[in-house]
Amino acid sequence: MMPKAYKLMALFAAGFLFLAPFGGIRAGVIEDLRQQIETRNQEIKTLQQKMEEAKNNLQEAQGKERSLQNQIYKFNKQIEALELEIAITENQVEETRLTIQKIEAQMVELEQSIRLEKARIGSVLQLIYETGEPNLIEVTLQAENLSSMFQNFYGVQKLESELQARLSETKKFERQLEQDKEEAKKEEEELLALRNKLTLQQDLTEDQKSEKNELLRATRQQEATYQRSVKQLESQRNDIQKEIVRLEAKLRYAIDPDALPKGKGILAWPVDEVRITQYYGSTSETGFINDGYQFHNGIDLAPTTGLGTPILAAGDGAVIATGNDGRYAYGKWIAINHKNGLVTLYGHLSKFAVSGGAQIKKGQIIGYMGSTGYSTGPHLHFTVYAENTFEVIERWYGPLPIGGHIDPLEYL
Repeated sequence: MMPKAYKLMALFAAGFLFLAPFGGIRAGVIEDLRQQIETRNQEIKTLQQKMEEAKNNLQEAQGKERSLQNQIYKFNKQIEALELEIAITENQVEETRLTIQKIEAQMVELEQSIRLEKARIGSVLQLIYETGEPNLIEVTLQAENLSSMFQNFYGVQKLESELQARLSETKKFERQLEQDKEEAKKEEEELLALRNKLTLQQDLTEDQKSEKNELLRATRQQEATYQRSVKQLESQRNDIQKEIVRLEAKLRYAIDPDALPKGKGILAWPVDEVRITQYYGSTSETGFINDGYQFHNGIDLAPTTGLGTPILAAGDGAVIATGNDGRYAYGKWIAINHKNGLVTLYGHLSKFAVSGGAQIKKGQIIGYMGSTGYSTGPHLHFTVYAENTFEVIERWYGPLPIGGHIDPLEYL
């Protein structure tokens, strides 16, 4: 019968216990996916450059004198911008899908490697269990000379060191596998959000096309008809704005200062990236003067990604009212009662993401930026009211939110 120490050494020398490195099982598949992801990434960068050009063209169109031709041009540019957004989002969706596939392939590779490694380590442990650990006296007696004795001990130490290293490496790869699984979950959540964004953009594109077609139908493509329509609309809008200013001027006297919260940071910004285009206050000071009103009862925030920029709730609360007054005042709007003495209003939305009565958390998406109502381009009109003064009154054009307003910057 072969002595225990020599049995270990013989198997060790034969290479049975040398363990293969991890990786390499699906390397070709993973590399192919990596290249596809890089290709998508380059396509996204190209489309984003085109998107910047489209945004510049849209800003130029919004600044032009109002005419039927320019209005149609603006619609076309808005549709073009949305279609580019859709193309970018589709590529982002595909890039995310490929990333998930790559992670899954890496996970399969890791799992296969770990199974193989555990099987090999199990074989080593079984062999050690069967042979037992040689002691110094046994190895000394079995060695032919001093040199072979040291070689035997060196072999045993090397085997132990190799086994410990491989056990450590196996645990490290198991931890990496768990991290990859968590990353895959996050990628799946991102993919779902991108698909929702894509659906929204497609809806907005159809809305813009419908508005364009309605404008062409209503004007019969005649400039004179269009101009008469514009003048009538502007006259109605100005009358509505004057009424809002008159009603809210009275309601401001009803504000109870003791019922209001104190301090900045009580409300969060309703957009991810802040760019104020008009401040709260007298229009002679805010820089936006028209015949409709002399006081701006909120702040205007510009879009960062164009039509459809997500609008976020400024704080916890409940949706106490929503409305749509068409092309006249706030367009599509949402009002949230924060139950701390404040009500916030979000106007000119393109789409609602919540409905009346919904309980809302701070930072939750409640709608998407648009240009509905009395608006010259996509933006958010954000107003803060004292809760005890806020009400919704019915008018011929739809429900109108009014109240005693406060400078939002006191709370943001």
